[in-house]
Amino acid sequence: MMHSRSSLVVDRTCRIQRTHRAGRWYLFGVVLFLGWTCRVPEASAEQLIQLRNGIILRGFPIEIASLDQNPFAMGGAGEIQSRPIWMVDDGLRRVYVHKLAMVVGEPVNVGDLQQTITLWQPEPVGGREVQGLGELLGISSLNEYGRREIIVRGPDGEPLPILQGITEINARYAKLQGLKSKPSYIWDMRLATSSLESASLRAIFNRRLNMNDLDARLDVVRFFNETERYSDAKQVLLETIQLFPEEERLQSQIASITERQANQLLKEAQVRLEAGQPVLAQRILEQFPLNDVGRVTKIEVQDALAELRKTQSQVESTITNLRQQIQQLPPAQADVIGKLVDEMKLGLSVNSITRMSDYSRLGQAEEVPLDSRIALAICGWLLGSGSGEQNLSIAVSLITVREKVREYLATANPARRAAILNELRDIEGSEPEYMSRMLPLLVPVKEFPEAAADQTISGMYRMRGIDGMASDADYDIQLPPEYDPQRSYPCIVALAPPGADPSSQIEWWSGRYDEKMESRLGLGSRHGYIVIAPNWTRSGQGLYEFTAIEHSRVLASLRDAMRRAQIDSDRVFIVGHGEGASAAWDIALSHPDLWAGMVSVGGEPRKTIQHYDLNAKYVPLYLLMGEKDGTPAPFIRSGPTMDDYMGIGYDAMVVMYRGRGREYFYEDMPNIFEWMNSSVHVRGTPPKDIETATMRMDDRFFWWLELSAIKPPAAINPVLWDQAERLRAGKVSASIGAENQIRVGQGPADSFTVWLRPDMGLDMSKRITVRYKRPYYVDFQGDLTIMLEDARTRADRKHPFWANVTMP
Repeated sequence: MMHSRSSLVVDRTCRIQRTHRAGRWYLFGVVLFLGWTCRVPEASAEQLIQLRNGIILRGFPIEIASLDQNPFAMGGAGEIQSRPIWMVDDGLRRVYVHKLAMVVGEPVNVGDLQQTITLWQPEPVGGREVQGLGELLGISSLNEYGRREIIVRGPDGEPLPILQGITEINARYAKLQGLKSKPSYIWDMRLATSSLESASLRAIFNRRLNMNDLDARLDVVRFFNETERYSDAKQVLLETIQLFPEEERLQSQIASITERQANQLLKEAQVRLEAGQPVLAQRILEQFPLNDVGRVTKIEVQDALAELRKTQSQVESTITNLRQQIQQLPPAQADVIGKLVDEMKLGLSVNSITRMSDYSRLGQAEEVPLDSRIALAICGWLLGSGSGEQNLSIAVSLITVREKVREYLATANPARRAAILNELRDIEGSEPEYMSRMLPLLVPVKEFPEAAADQTISGMYRMRGIDGMASDADYDIQLPPEYDPQRSYPCIVALAPPGADPSSQIEWWSGRYDEKMESRLGLGSRHGYIVIAPNWTRSGQGLYEFTAIEHSRVLASLRDAMRRAQIDSDRVFIVGHGEGASAAWDIALSHPDLWAGMVSVGGEPRKTIQHYDLNAKYVPLYLLMGEKDGTPAPFIRSGPTMDDYMGIGYDAMVVMYRGRGREYFYEDMPNIFEWMNSSVHVRGTPPKDIETATMRMDDRFFWWLELSAIKPPAAINPVLWDQAERLRAGKVSASIGAENQIRVGQGPADSFTVWLRPDMGLDMSKRITVRYKRPYYVDFQGDLTIMLEDARTRADRKHPFWANVTMP
């Protein structure tokens, strides 16, 4: 169970800032807090817990009542105490979820980690427990004894060195404890084993273990196997065979490790293929060491390579067949279609061949008229799979429609846009149904300017004051390897702490650039994410200020990027570190219709965040922090806010690293990407029922409901937050009912605009009734003005609105 007690505050807290120097993150401002030792009993059996978002947690589940301060002190007066929250402790992290909202089924018992290596260290018999961590001044590397020195700012403001040593290490974590010194500190810190370098581990094992003992050596082999460091496992095993040649049985283990290495490589090829990187995937498969693996693995590799080559062959045959077929058409028609086929030859690939599924199925069917088959190919390319359109006249007209739509979205000339709308009214195929399918498949309407391109890093652009950009848009962007504008990509909007270079977030999420590979090697690149790092702060800013201009800088950067890169608007995640995390948290809840999820690393829920729990139901949340991040403890400072998310209707995970302060937690990246890659973490269809809160002038658009200017007292100036006479959010409610009925309930505004589109459950061919004090009627006549203008201004071509009505 987790135990909490008040700590002895030695000095006052200071503001937290971060900066980046020489590849290391330094933390500034909070002092070290110390209290007396308090031991915590641990559970004894690991279990698997399946969550509704697809994540599987492994650890020791414990039921608790609340995240608010000390949940174990509740119920002392005899009141009934429910325990709706599960804390799952895996030794490295404690993950908190609401049982009924998040857990599926009953936990499943599993075996403990197989290989744990213990190291003796001079631990103190008693001492003062580190309750809260402040400014981290430096950390030495682990020496061959498994010890290091960590330097923090002490209570008197002076650097305070504390000696730590590894006392236990397994595949998941290393347990570092404070060692005997003057004075002695009790500090149990956990580091992910994946964050420790193999060279350091090898040095520690060689010094601290009896490597002349066969069993000790095999323990190390098993350890490296379990941590999936197969090269290290193989090297130690080969050394062991040399040292113990009589152990012939060890030879067979070499093949086993090689097989595991091969499976790791095969998995990497599959990940790259799913991320839209077929060239790299094929290179991995073609260079696969087939002679060193077993029959099953060899077949899997050969099948994967055959499937990839089959798809490439399908791309080539599609273009060849189309060219042969259009030669049978009249010259004028063949010329127009031929230019489109030239475009398809350049753009059709493994990433986009699914658009041609109708043509692949019927393109060679002689019983289907030639005109119909060609129409299926054209419409597949322009409208996507399943369009089913077989009218060649309409298909050819759609080519013209697409070019005019692209021009409309790209031009800044209002007169030209008005002229294009008039031209479209006279073109066959310009119906809204076709338009809604065409818009998402357009390649981005703007290009990244050459002046913005990084000269050394492929796919990176620094957008600073480029003509045609919104005045607030100022950002860095990294495209993934093998970026293809015909493919839609998930996106991360990453907010750095104030004072940090936005490009530091690019490096954190996409990885450092490898000149030899000509690519970044981080998980963002590996999983095919576009990463945007807005410059969201003003010069000299130290804290997130909760202002509309900060929101505008972030949203303008996203919208500009969406006009230039093929971003999947349903899979945009907003993330941040430190004060950047506080900004991400607030922006996510203020505009819940935009995000597939939010990741906060060390964010603090202040001001509006504490009042927007209604909005949090619509945004999956991943809240990451250190157990000893400042004082009071994180759950005392922020527990009431996070408690609001521990209920039915929320998708929230609170992740706390044991014994850690305010850090960047790079070792949690695999868990974060697993969470973002979840199939349920996709922005869904607009909700039928809207129930949200607002407290800021610009927090007034929620899916299909837009409020006019927010009225006092709901509208509060965040800069004057502490002077506000009343801190209460304005409630906003509206609902979509049966038979094309919409009702606007309430909101702190004088007027409302309701935006309409079919995926709201509306039949646009019939009258729509919107009720607010009296009924308002909408009879959609197929005009494209609102659809195209909405796609142009919001840059969301995937979900444009078709019509609207303003009341009163």
